Amino acid sequence: MSRFRNFAHSLASGYVLLAANMVYTLATVPLAWRYLSKTEFGLWTTTSVVAQYLSLVDFGMSGSVARILIDHKDSRRDGRYGSLIQVGALVGIVQGALAFLLSVALAFALGPLLKVPEEFRASFAWLMIGQCGLLAVSFVGRIFNQVLTAHQRFDIVNYAQAALFAVSYGIMWFGFAHGQGVFAILWSQLTSVVTVIVAAVACARLNFFPQRGEWGRPNRALFDELFAFGRDIFLYALGGQLVSASQSLLLTRFFGLDVAAVWNVCTRAFTVLAQLLYRIFDFSSSALAEMMVRTERERLLNRFKQIAVASTSLSVAAGTVFAVCNSAFVEIWTSGKIDAGHATTDWFALNDWLLGAWLVLCVVTHAHTGFIGQSKKLGFLRYVFFLEGLVFIGLMALLHRFGGITIMLALSLGCGLAFSLPYGLRRTRAYCGLSWREVAEWHRPSLRLALCAAPVAAAVWWFTRDLPVAWRLAANGALVGGWTLVMLLRFGLDASLQTELIHRAPVSLRRIISRLTGLSQP
Repeated sequence: MSRFRNFAHSLASGYVLLAANMVYTLATVPLAWRYLSKTEFGLWTTTSVVAQYLSLVDFGMSGSVARILIDHKDSRRDGRYGSLIQVGALVGIVQGALAFLLSVALAFALGPLLKVPEEFRASFAWLMIGQCGLLAVSFVGRIFNQVLTAHQRFDIVNYAQAALFAVSYGIMWFGFAHGQGVFAILWSQLTSVVTVIVAAVACARLNFFPQRGEWGRPNRALFDELFAFGRDIFLYALGGQLVSASQSLLLTRFFGLDVAAVWNVCTRAFTVLAQLLYRIFDFSSSALAEMMVRTERERLLNRFKQIAVASTSLSVAAGTVFAVCNSAFVEIWTSGKIDAGHATTDWFALNDWLLGAWLVLCVVTHAHTGFIGQSKKLGFLRYVFFLEGLVFIGLMALLHRFGGITIMLALSLGCGLAFSLPYGLRRTRAYCGLSWREVAEWHRPSLRLALCAAPVAAAVWWFTRDLPVAWRLAANGALVGGWTLVMLLRFGLDASLQTELIHRAPVSLRRIISRLTGLSQP
């Protein structure tokens, strides 16, 4: 398939997976609240974050293997492609064993450190060991996903994971109903093993493995190449974890499991939106890397500009709608167990607006730093997120007593604006040979969209704030969502994107899109 078709299939499957994940989340959180206390739910979210940190024993090798496979997939006969697959498989086995051993060593020590209540420490330890056991299995099978990534076939695993959500939900419900408590969530995650099998079968059937005589042999030079790039990715990923995944641990440490549970529930929609928007760049990254390898510079810069503009404007639109809808959604979703958006609760309406702004910041930064990552020349980027994370954690330790979650969100925004965003923009400017004026021009459509959408959203939010919660959610979603969509099509995309959207849209929609964008049909 062509690059565009691969990208379209990958993006479509990614959104199918995201939709399935949303339905799964919408169904499982009320189910969990039915059987678990707020503290037990917080216990699960905290062990999940610890498992995320233990996944860093990947040391960046997954991204390194997938990216370097792209360099060699067009010339399999020299054996380097096959050798890379073998080295990647061996590394995955070692990493899986290391992750599991670390989880066993840390399981019973972290409970007291995070101030987990005494009666929950044994459950904390066994949950952590169970999650990291599944993590170890995923490490062993990652080579198959890396091969599929190099060939731009994200869609295969996406569809498999989407289908397995229903099975996972059934297992969880069965476990809760039979008294397994918080461990029912762990048993439901056993379905992740099936995706490893699906990826392996797909690689074999699509002939993505080398033929006989093309496998080569593992060697030290290839490992050194993988490790050098992987080391940079590891430092980049470690910093990213400190910036985006340390909030639950900090809240648990400073305010307890109950507040961590509130944070987890009130940011679920934010996490889903971020994943949705990240996919625009993530599923195009292999194609962008291939353009770099084949030195298709003009096409590369044009495509990346379109991706950056589209993802930024979509994040502005999504962040605006999120800001006016999140508190009402959470209140309905949890059947009033979390009465969000009021000054007397653990979650204020201001937090929704801060999260909306942080969503835009995260998406813009993700695109620009990810683009530099595909060039394999990270430079100081490997340290930027780490430095940002350390500053964020240090400031949070000093200032948490002045505002809790709200202060934490403000610090997250401030640190991103001070560190990762300006650095990512500077590196994009240098790689693409742009002036700062040209970089600003890239983001003009998104700024116009924000100026059109945000004031209207704030006014609608103000006038509907005293409505019953269901009416408030419906009014904000319909009025702000509709207005923002029109403004996105009219002002949020540059001319080339608007023209391509009209060209690729179904015939029945071309006239509507043409009127909204102000452009004539092709």
